[in-house]
Amino acid sequence: MDGKPQAQAAVRVVVADDADGVRDLVCLLLDMEPDFVVVGQARDGAEAVEIVSRTVPDLVLLDVAMPVLDGLAALPAVRRAAPGARVVIFTGFSEQALGEQASALGAHALIEKGLATDGLVDRLRDVCGRAPARTAAGGSTRR
Repeated sequence: MDGKPQAQAAVRVVVADDADGVRDLVCLLLDMEPDFVVVGQARDGAEAVEIVSRTVPDLVLLDVAMPVLDGLAALPAVRRAAPGARVVIFTGFSEQALGEQASALGAHALIEKGLATDGLVDRLRDVCGRAPARTAAGGSTRR
C-alpha cells in the first residue's frame, strides 16, 4: 500500500416516488453531491422492485404513497432484491404514524419530505454511515 487514504466509492441510489417533481428534485440534489450517484428512478413500488433487482444499489429511497405497489408493500421485496442496501422510507406523512411499521418491515430510517435539502442529504449520509462532505477549507460542500 502507498499509505494514501482510499476514497470511498459513491453511494449508488435508487429513488422511487410517483411525484415527478419530487423525484427529479431528489435526483438532482443527489447528483450534485460527489458521494452519491443515482442509478435508477421509479414511479411506483413495482417498478422500484424491478430496478433494485437489476441495479442492486447501496441506498433506496421509497415514497410511501405510490400507485401499483406502495412503498411499505414494496419494502420486503426491495430488501430481498438488495439485502445489503440501506432503505429509507420517504414520506409526506407523520413520522410517528409510520416509523414502527417501516422499521418492522426492514427500513433503516424514515424521513419526512418537509425536511430541508441540506438536512435530507445529511440524513442520507448518516443512514449510509458516511461523514458529512467537506471542502478543503473545512466548510460544507452545500450549495
